[in-house]
Amino acid sequence: MAPDASASDGGLLLVLEEQLRREHERIEARRADLATTRDLLSRVTSRALGARARAVEVIDDAHAPSVVSALLADTTGLLRNYVLTVAEGPALDAVTMQANVDRIRRGSPQRALYPAAVLDAVDGGRWMAQWAQVGEEQRVLPTTETEFAVFGSTAVVALAAWDDPSRGYAIIRDPLVIRLYSAYFDLAWASAVPVAALSGAAGVGGAGGAGGAGGAGDAPLVELLELGLKDEAIARHLGVSLRTVRRHIAALMEVNGVDTRFQLGAALARQQRGVSR
Repeated sequence: MAPDASASDGGLLLVLEEQLRREHERIEARRADLATTRDLLSRVTSRALGARARAVEVIDDAHAPSVVSALLADTTGLLRNYVLTVAEGPALDAVTMQANVDRIRRGSPQRALYPAAVLDAVDGGRWMAQWAQVGEEQRVLPTTETEFAVFGSTAVVALAAWDDPSRGYAIIRDPLVIRLYSAYFDLAWASAVPVAALSGAAGVGGAGGAGGAGGAGDAPLVELLELGLKDEAIARHLGVSLRTVRRHIAALMEVNGVDTRFQLGAALARQQRGVSR
């Protein structure tokens, strides 16, 4: 007869369940904050654009590089970059990008939030690695639904419509809207996964970690699973073979008694967060 787990774990499962409940409450509260701020930003920005206020100007593609270059030169504070895609944008020309590189190398800080889909592409991973080498701080969200850059307290360059890249970009100089965009970014940054955590191991840990349920070496794998990346992208990011990733995921699923990758990610996340609290 199998031993009673609840009797032999010293109440550990109850503690973990309570920690999980609190973590879910914290995440849901953060999501609600983000949704409220997103709605406010969308309404305030749309109203400003509709009123054609002087503080907001639509940027045409031809002038985008010069506008961004001027902002890079004028901005001394933190540059916050909320990324929708690395395939297109208002100033991806070589001259403007070099100006940004030079700015970071001079010691001006830059933070960027990327969607997990960027990690899922070879070109996207290469892009992030290049900017990380320059000194950009990077974190990853499961998804992003808009794009903007906050140039200190000077201006915001954002999509003219919150979730529609086809409408182009606008530069916003209204101090209130700049602060709102900054607050939205900072809120999202606090709940995002640091890129360093995703690359914190040369490979994936063995299935025989603490209690055989996934040890500390599994942390990068756990985060990548939570972001919804495919096995191929996980293998590429961790620098191991696809076969190694699939074998390790299968072993963890068996040890944790789950049937799907989603269940595995949830189970491992509970353990990692329980240990870290």
